[in-house]
Amino acid sequence: MKGFQLARDLVIKHHVNGIKDIQQSLSLLTHMKKFGKVTAFKFMRDPVTSERTGMAFVTYRQFSEAQDALKSRRQTVPELSAPFNEIEVTPFQRQTRNK
Repeated sequence: MKGFQLARDLVIKHHVNGIKDIQQSLSLLTHMKKFGKVTAFKFMRDPVTSERTGMAFVTYRQFSEAQDALKSRRQTVPELSAPFNEIEVTPFQRQTRNK
């Protein structure tokens, strides 16, 4: 079951300066919702400075919805201003730890 869960998770790489407030965050979320039902959406933050890192995670309810979002790896979010409206969507790959 875990493998199926990970298949629905995507990583969004965005320009850190492009998403500064809640309205811009909602614009990115709205863009990703056009591919399907989003069940989780989270911006990554630096653990020391609490600044955004330029990555966000999105989880879709269905595997097929994540696949639809991945059909175009480089996307433009029309609600954000250029040049900060370009994003890159990639599948999430969990890192394995070596003991």
